[in-house]
Amino acid sequence: MERITLGELVRQKAKKNSRKIFLSFQDRQFSYEEMDRQSRRFAQAFRSLGIGRGDHVALILPNEPEYLFCWFGLAMLGAVTITVNHQLRGESLQYVLREADSQMVILAPEFLPSYEAMGAGLSGIPSFALQPLDKPPETPVGIDSLNRFIPEEASDFRPDGSLKDIDPLIITFTSGTTGLPKLVENGHRAYIASARDLAEYAEMKPQDRIYSHLPLYHANPQVYCVLAALLADACVILAPRFSASRFWEDIRRYRATAFSYVGAVLPILLAQPERPDEKEHPAKKCFGGGAPKDVYDEFTRRFGVEVLELYGMSESGVWNTINRPGKGRSGTVGTIRRGFSIQIVDEEDNPLPPGTIGEIVIRPEVPFLMFHGYYKNPEETLRCSRNWWFHTGDLGKVDAEGYYTFCGRKKETIRRAGENIPPGEIERVIARHPAIRECAAVGIPDPIMEEEIKVVAVLKAGQEISPQALFEFAREKLPRFMMPRYIEFVEALPKSASEKIQRTVLKKQGLTDRTWDAKGQKGQDGTPQPREGGT
Repeated sequence: MERITLGELVRQKAKKNSRKIFLSFQDRQFSYEEMDRQSRRFAQAFRSLGIGRGDHVALILPNEPEYLFCWFGLAMLGAVTITVNHQLRGESLQYVLREADSQMVILAPEFLPSYEAMGAGLSGIPSFALQPLDKPPETPVGIDSLNRFIPEEASDFRPDGSLKDIDPLIITFTSGTTGLPKLVENGHRAYIASARDLAEYAEMKPQDRIYSHLPLYHANPQVYCVLAALLADACVILAPRFSASRFWEDIRRYRATAFSYVGAVLPILLAQPERPDEKEHPAKKCFGGGAPKDVYDEFTRRFGVEVLELYGMSESGVWNTINRPGKGRSGTVGTIRRGFSIQIVDEEDNPLPPGTIGEIVIRPEVPFLMFHGYYKNPEETLRCSRNWWFHTGDLGKVDAEGYYTFCGRKKETIRRAGENIPPGEIERVIARHPAIRECAAVGIPDPIMEEEIKVVAVLKAGQEISPQALFEFAREKLPRFMMPRYIEFVEALPKSASEKIQRTVLKKQGLTDRTWDAKGQKGQDGTPQPREGGT
């Protein structure tokens, strides 16, 4: 295995591919050579502000080329990029920035109000606004601008030659069983190896054009699109955001040959009205996680795109199994990636025979192909590494020919539109309303969003609140991807003998005639109405 850091890789590819286009974003294009140039300019700016090897810099940015300039530039310095979900606000945002030991925050001006709303909670952390380089410089009130520190050229800048590929590269966030996000730290080797293997297994070619519409704070577009294109000498097409109505138009306009997805994307595209020209586009394949058998088969039939369904997570080397081109089996997540061992085990970690459902556990056969651990959380890292296997908390099975099937999650996390949502975060916000005694958030199966969020709440004695008022209360406090769609008021929550809420009971109850649907029928005053009938 070639040992190389991301900064070295960018420079190496710039020399090889020179003026070939690497990045396309709307009407802006950047060659491999220009990507290296811009990354060095940003690296020099960060260095002038005191950022160096091992320092943590948080990015709160939308999908735009400058996101990649920051990431690549920080990698050249040996600094660690903290990728932050820009929908977070209030305590959630404050938590992730502080827990990640952020030494600097770079944010787009559009996210400044949410950031400032935290008040003095983050005073002392240097913060800089970053505007697209193709726009006139404009410094927002109350914050310095990173743009003014970016030199015109940084031709004499050289990446830190002492860096190793096992050094930390990036920290992303995943859901915790306690409801608080866990910080997943990955090194250069894990990310680059994952991208290199995906490019090989998905048979990416230099002429491929990879369409990336998912937010760049996710490992999916970071590895499956940006780095995989870099390793394959291909081009990545970056979209500002996902748009179902514009998706195939973009695929045709930018001549995209492949794209990545998360669970909600394919069902949303299938839900669009059928058209006679649906197969008239250049896309040949897509890769990601979350395509059940019916979605897999229908998407391939309707759009003529081969679905390379895979399985993995940020902790386990980003991906571990995949359906390879021409060898896919719908309903499965494919066969194992080289460099990893996978077992299906029972509650005592005993291996189970083919066809038996158990927990998926994973371990690498090459050092540092997986994450370094949960940042500042050795206890959780150790707990998940019981018996020298990483325990995913996911259920699966494997057939006699080595094809794995994902069978659901042991954890209580709600999976909505590709986001892993800890119910505790939602519950803490809802429970702050003075009328609420206690509540529970659960996932309700949904054909498009994977799961929708339902909140079951108990009112305090003598208190009243309308569903509309509680929806509005939640909307002010929660990011959009955590907003519940359903609310139901009950006399009491089902609990075990140890007073733990029985979420499985609530999930089984599903939607009833007492459930209020934020997207359902509305009354004359615009308020949501209870569903007619049950599930």
